[in-house]
Amino acid sequence: MTELPTNPIREEHRELIPHLRHIEAAAVEVLGWDADGAARRLPPIVAFLRDQLIPHAGAEEAVLYPEIDRITGGPTTATMTLDHVEIGVRTDRLAASVETAIEDWETDIAADLSRQLASLAAIVVLHFEKEEEALLPLLDKALTNEAAAELFARMGHGEHAHSH
Repeated sequence: MTELPTNPIREEHRELIPHLRHIEAAAVEVLGWDADGAARRLPPIVAFLRDQLIPHAGAEEAVLYPEIDRITGGPTTATMTLDHVEIGVRTDRLAASVETAIEDWETDIAADLSRQLASLAAIVVLHFEKEEEALLPLLDKALTNEAAAELFARMGHGEHAHSH
């Protein structure tokens, strides 16, 4: 693979993608689960979103996006921040639905959870694609590997381990 200044963030995305594929699979499988299956399978998904994905987004907003906006001279990342807001809102909604589902499992809840899981995974996958295809190339052109490494260090890249 070509050594790009943004390879560390691309690698982080590659580490997160299997979790998103798991969420996509759960969106289909949840329709066949009972309350016990939901209680086993859904809380780890919410934990991944809250403990890994949301902090990843926060680090991007704090460090990565301001650098991209500085390079481009405008609010280039504004729509990406809106994606993060929506991902947070949907994560909170999913967490509340999971709590309700575990307390009182119903077929209607399973269908709602299926929709929520599928849409959340789709938003995040599309968000990653937009970053990698539209934003990260801007950094690759503007930053040296050393400057990018310093940027990613400020993001805390590598401080949190990703479970597979």
